[in-house]
Amino acid sequence: MSGSLKGLAGETIIYGATTMLGRFLNWLLMPFYIRTILPDEYGVVVNIYGIISILLVVFTYGLETGFFRFARKGKQENVYKTSLVMIGSTSLLLIVLTFFTAGSLSDFFYDGKYSNTLILVSIIVAFDSFLAIPFANLRLQNKALRFGIIKITNILLNIGFNLLFLLVIPFLIRNNIISIYWQDVYNKGNGVFYIILSNVLSSVLIVLFFVNEFRKLKGSYNYSLLVSLFKYSWPVLVVGITGMVIQNSDKILMPKLLGENGFKELGVYGANFKIGVLMSLFTQSFRFAFEPFFFKIQEKGKESYAKVMEYFLFFGGFIFLGVMLFIDIINLLLTKEYLYGNIIIPYVLLGQLFYGIYFNLSLWYKLSDKTIYGAIFGIMGTVITVLLNFILIPEYGIIGGALAIMAGYGTMMVVSFFVGQKYYRVPYSLKQLAFITIGIVLVFVVDKMVYFDNLIYRFTFKGVIFASFIVYFLIINGNFNFLKGRTWLKLKL
Repeated sequence: MSGSLKGLAGETIIYGATTMLGRFLNWLLMPFYIRTILPDEYGVVVNIYGIISILLVVFTYGLETGFFRFARKGKQENVYKTSLVMIGSTSLLLIVLTFFTAGSLSDFFYDGKYSNTLILVSIIVAFDSFLAIPFANLRLQNKALRFGIIKITNILLNIGFNLLFLLVIPFLIRNNIISIYWQDVYNKGNGVFYIILSNVLSSVLIVLFFVNEFRKLKGSYNYSLLVSLFKYSWPVLVVGITGMVIQNSDKILMPKLLGENGFKELGVYGANFKIGVLMSLFTQSFRFAFEPFFFKIQEKGKESYAKVMEYFLFFGGFIFLGVMLFIDIINLLLTKEYLYGNIIIPYVLLGQLFYGIYFNLSLWYKLSDKTIYGAIFGIMGTVITVLLNFILIPEYGIIGGALAIMAGYGTMMVVSFFVGQKYYRVPYSLKQLAFITIGIVLVFVVDKMVYFDNLIYRFTFKGVIFASFIVYFLIINGNFNFLKGRTWLKLKL
């Protein structure tokens, strides 16, 4: 392997590992939250972070990708400063506007509650949007280790402040260790406020890592360069917004669509959605491993792309069955008032799997320079998801949100496949993929049909059928050489 490829592989491992570790650590906050705040408060947290996810995409304008493109063409200092000034100005404007409109926003979304929290939300969006460019600059300079250290530090700070505000200080108050004055100050807040405050403090403190860099900032702001950046970046912005809307529209709309107890239902939905999102940790890991390299093999790699899809579907099925078969163990993360939300988990898992397959398929429009299709598919999925949220959530409750996401990603997956085969044909073995899918369905159905009261028998049976899926895949993939020639086992196509 050449030095450049070794460097790329090393950076990919660092970026992937730190991102996955960070997402996993954030994921672990869910069991903590549902044991320290009420379900309706957790519902508000889920709702707020859904809004933050979309605002972060909007207020970075896709300029990260534009920054990479134009910084490599020369005058990196001008591109860096122009991007910083643009995002910094609009981020400051967001804070000012939110300060004056927080009351009205809280009346509309939260019945007059959490107005101070909304101001903190604007600060999170402002700082995280602004810091997107310095982080992009670290990637441009191949400073993967520094990038990873700062990202993990940010998450650890957030976790530390959450523990301080939701665990340590309440303990000190219960035992009268801190003064009445500080008890009164603390009691003016609530669980939602302190969760968001923890995020604010961690985001603000991360700026310290870049202080010296900002002091030495060179280059000049260039309006014509900014226009060029926007022209290049707007499709990325569209794709980013559509992706976030699909992923978060349910969490934003659900309280209004359900009315009474909407935030409590969203809290239950959000906790169970987190379990389903275990699939996204796999798809994200795949993305970090696959994306940097598929450009390198192009035409010679079409058969490899097809084989990757088979393994991707197998591992996705492995995760789906692992969660669904052993959900009783995973449910130890939840409390009893959240368990009825388990009904959404299979649909969330399938939705995330469909999205992973869609990403796998997306190589065709990237390799054939037809990236506009990415925006088209994203808009299509967004429209379907949002419409189904309005239709299904009032009728079916929390399961409607999961079905909407599954339908949105499923549509994008199917349409991308058929359009992609027209412009950049990859020889996917549909029969092989069908056999893998049949294996997943069979194991899932058998598990639902057979139940043992005895825990030992129950989990032994689950373990056996789970292992049988792995063996089944190895057989149809031709990995058992000693079985070749047995006509009754010739499943490989």
